[in-house]
Amino acid sequence: MTGRLFGTTGVRKVYGREFDVEMALRLGKAFGTYLGGGTVLLARDARTTGLAIESALAAGILSTGVNVVRAGMIPTPTLAFVTRLYGLSAGVMVTASHNPPEYTGVKFWQGDSMGYPPEEERKIEGIYNSGEFRIAPWNALGAESTLHTAPEDHMREILSRTNVAEIERRKFKVVVDPGNGAASVLTPYLVRRLGCDVVSLNSQPDGHFPGRPSEPDESTLGGLVDTVRSTGADLGVAHDGDSDRVVFVTEKGEVVRGDRIIALLAREMLRTAGGGTIVTTVDSSRVLDETVEKAGGQTVRTPVGDIQVALKVKETGALMGGEACGVFIFPEFHLAPEPFLAVCRILELMARSENSLGELVATIPVYPLLKSKVPCANEDKERVMSRLAEVAPSELGDVQDVLTVDGLGLMLPDGWVLIRPSGTEPVVRVTCEAMSESRVSAVMEQATALVKDVVDGVR
Repeated sequence: MTGRLFGTTGVRKVYGREFDVEMALRLGKAFGTYLGGGTVLLARDARTTGLAIESALAAGILSTGVNVVRAGMIPTPTLAFVTRLYGLSAGVMVTASHNPPEYTGVKFWQGDSMGYPPEEERKIEGIYNSGEFRIAPWNALGAESTLHTAPEDHMREILSRTNVAEIERRKFKVVVDPGNGAASVLTPYLVRRLGCDVVSLNSQPDGHFPGRPSEPDESTLGGLVDTVRSTGADLGVAHDGDSDRVVFVTEKGEVVRGDRIIALLAREMLRTAGGGTIVTTVDSSRVLDETVEKAGGQTVRTPVGDIQVALKVKETGALMGGEACGVFIFPEFHLAPEPFLAVCRILELMARSENSLGELVATIPVYPLLKSKVPCANEDKERVMSRLAEVAPSELGDVQDVLTVDGLGLMLPDGWVLIRPSGTEPVVRVTCEAMSESRVSAVMEQATALVKDVVDGVR
């Protein structure tokens, strides 16, 4: 392996080529050495590599004298929440989130349910690279135990914060699509306990992701859209592989962008609280800022990544945080992505307002937004971004402002362009938003061509 071990969110690599069980063992030793003691909650998502990587991590952690509690296959948010619920030292999740099935990875969670900030990940990586691991003697190795109740523990706490009676009264029909991922063990059961008629789709865990690609978006959720329409359902709910994301589909089959859902929930929270801060990432639509401002609040932007959102939520005392990809953070509950409480909040809003999700989101404007990826070797990303910073402002025309919070943000009179290197894949991502379909298509074509030219130029 070359380059950094940690990316935007933990470690995420192609199994067998960039990451394997020996590296997982070494990473377990590094993390146990970093902790110096205590107890770690360890779990995995549905990937075929999950059990092997989990076992190697467990061996490494135990060898340093740190205890391990294994929770089996559960969603990432469940691991983060239960780590805090039981007062454990840290949580370790074997997951590659929404990446394709050949990827595997590891994400670390602090005892307060928040991910580790980049500076702490660098410390762990430093220990990993040094090979200076704590070696516990034979009579002081960590102890291993098993926790079977994590999904039930998580559901119980979610339901205690939800107006179940209000939702039950409406008897909604909900189609749940976990995408063959870890949410299979939680979301269908949670929604049923809310008194809903549940239709399950792709709800058998399978690390090959046979039902659809793991990343839930408009291009991959055709089956869910069709099922919502054909069954006359009130709502569709989709997750990625480890369920730190949730995407909603209206009763008419519209896949709703995550930033519009954030805007919808934020507006209600701001009205109740009488103002406050909402945190989101640099790639969210301007409609979120406009909605929050009209509701008496303010928006703070961060680099992409749920840990960046969580850090800023904690720092600012924000009411809520989220990412357009379908991440929702509710700090009154915990500081990890919380898709399941988001589902409850949407159902509560539908029940209380007696409006469908389609009617509710119709009150949130939508501006045309496009995304693309340009292949770029990881070792070339720094030079590519440096060159783009030099040429993009002039090449793209009437650029009014340049932001460098995360990647390169170019503010146009009628929209914006964000160019940023992926922290999880060998690509450079391009996102554009404008006031019309024709304009956003033109801007995207121009920006993507520019990125391709620069990538070709530095090879």
